Amino acid sequence: MENEKSGEAKKKEEYAEGIIKTAVPSLFGVLAGVISFFVINNPSSEDGLLIAILLVLVQKFVYPFLNINMEGAKDWIYISFMTVFCWFVTFTLLLN
Repeated sequence: MENEKSGEAKKKEEYAEGIIKTAVPSLFGVLAGVISFFVINNPSSEDGLLIAILLVLVQKFVYPFLNINMEGAKDWIYISFMTVFCWFVTFTLLLN
């Protein structure tokens, strides 16, 4: 009985951590898109991507405050992809 409760608690904890690992990069990507739209005058410039990359690096310092364990390269590749993807979508929608 005790193992079932601890197993369910662990599942819920992993689920919440997964939600946070998806929501935070998405929010940072949207923020990067908005900043790029207002700061970059020439949309063909690669400076907007630089803003997205900088916000990926900022996340390295955000996750310890959220008590999220970033274990390896797989997590960082996922976070980088989500941030850049959300930046691209937001920046493209704002340009139109």
